[in-house]
This record gives sequence, C-alpha cells and structure tokens, in this order.
Amino acid sequence: MAIIRNVLVTGSAGLVGSAVVRRLTSERDLRCIAVTRKECDLRDENAVRSLISETKPDWVVAAAAVVGGISANIASPTRFLLENVEIQNNLMIASTEAGVDRFLFLGSSCIYPRLAPQPMAEMSLMTGPLEPTNESYAMAKLTGIQLARSLSCETSTRFVIPLPPNLYGPNDHFDYERAHVLSALVRRFSDAATCGAKHVSVWGSGNARREFMHSDDLADALLFLLRLDDPPFLINTGVGYDVSIRDAAELVKELTGFQGVVEFDITKPDGMPQKLLDSERVAGLGWRPRVSLSDGLTSLIDEYRSRRSR
Repeated sequence: MAIIRNVLVTGSAGLVGSAVVRRLTSERDLRCIAVTRKECDLRDENAVRSLISETKPDWVVAAAAVVGGISANIASPTRFLLENVEIQNNLMIASTEAGVDRFLFLGSSCIYPRLAPQPMAEMSLMTGPLEPTNESYAMAKLTGIQLARSLSCETSTRFVIPLPPNLYGPNDHFDYERAHVLSALVRRFSDAATCGAKHVSVWGSGNARREFMHSDDLADALLFLLRLDDPPFLINTGVGYDVSIRDAAELVKELTGFQGVVEFDITKPDGMPQKLLDSERVAGLGWRPRVSLSDGLTSLIDEYRSRRSR
C-alpha cells in the first residue's frame, strides 16, 4: 500500500498556491490541505502553530506571501519586508518544531543583484546591491533562505528553495497596484481594445528583459523537486529564455486585438535591466517547462475577459 503524504499548501487561493493545488489533485499518494489567508493569518505565530498541529503535514509548500508589481513594492516597502518575514518565520519554525519532513519555500529571481551576470547562476546571490524598486521584498526572501539554512543545520526538516522567474497564470491579480507584469499588460490592452482607445501607455523604456513562467509549469517543477530522493537546497527554476518588455507588450497587443499605438513612459522605472535565470541544473535533473508564452497569455486574456464580464 502506497504511503499517503499530507501536503499543506499555504496561499492556496493565489497565483502559485492555486496552481500547486491543481497539480496535487492528480497525485494519488498526496493529500492536499489547502489553506487561504481567510482561514489562517500566517502573521500570527499561535495561529500557525495551531494550523501545523491540526493538519499534521508531511510536506509544506509555502506559497503565501505579500507580492505585487513595481508600483506596490515602491509604495509599501515596509509591509513587503515585515509581513513576509513574519509569515516565513512562523511557518518555518512551527514546521520544524512539528517534525515536518520537507518544506518548500518559494524564492524569486528578484533576490539576485541588480547587475548580476546573465543568465544568473545560484552562486551570484548576495554578490552585489539589489534592485532598489523591490529591495524590501528581496531582503525578506533572502532572510527566509538564511533561516531555512540555519534550521537545516539544527533540525531534521529538509528545505527545498526553488527560485522562479516572473510568473503569470490563473488567479493572479489584475488591479494595477498588485498585478504582475503580464497581468497588468493583459488588463491594459484588453480594456483599450474593448473601448477603442488610440494609445496604451506601458511603464518604462520597454528595454528591460524578463523571463516569464506560467504558474502551472512552476507547480509541476515544485512537485518534481519535492519528489526527488535528494532534492537541492536552492535551485533556479526557469524556462531558459527571456523577452523584452517591449516584445511582451507587442505580443499582448496582438493577442488582445488592440489596434492603437503602444507608448513607453520613460518617467517610470524599468526595474532590473535583465532577469534571466541559469536553469541548467533543474534541466539536468530532468524537468522541462511545457506552456508556451503565447498559449499562456491567450488563456490569461480569456480569464481576464471572463472576470470583467461578470
């Protein structure tokens, strides 16, 4: 008889968490325990300890975080730092105290130095200054990595920390304050196409380059890593190529049917000049992405238009 493992997924209503929940439904030997923000305030140490005690997870996928685009990071750096650190600390400490076997903590490509050599290899972490527009969020993630490293030395819990690129997919935010890059572009161009606007303005010069990954691909990669007999502690988990924001905007323009002019607002920041991960290690372990950018964006546009019509 196969051993059934309980997998606790925090942030299960969000972009990454919901993708992990969808992925776990096809696994007969894994029992998914999905937890949303409404069900447990992960900033509350006692609430988290109670959650871990009641659900008794074998594995934890920590997908809950305070996230957002450049605008949100600039507007609320204190919140992005403190609340993420609280969430991370509470989950990791409660899990190790309860003897959780494996703990997956989601990193981010934004924790690399602003001018890290491209593509960015894991050894480049903490070798230079961070990108100022998301420095607080990046520092919170780096703090979580160090806590996981320290706990690995003192407890039996095995930590796995994948570092994904920019993400998009179902259940993302479409409001401009919290939306990721592609979700914001999808809303902007879809609305413009619907109302017959003549122009669409996009933040920055359009020259910055980003690597985009569909959340379903990431969920598949996370489960792949968790199932390894000897999973890596820290590993880049990307798709292997990037595009300029200008090209991404042009693709969204084409897919939404917008007929007007795209304008780039150079008074707004670009963020990091480039964020391309060196994902040769995960590829060498046998994992590959499946969702093309065009297909993923088509689905995202359909989702936004469906939500808008309700």
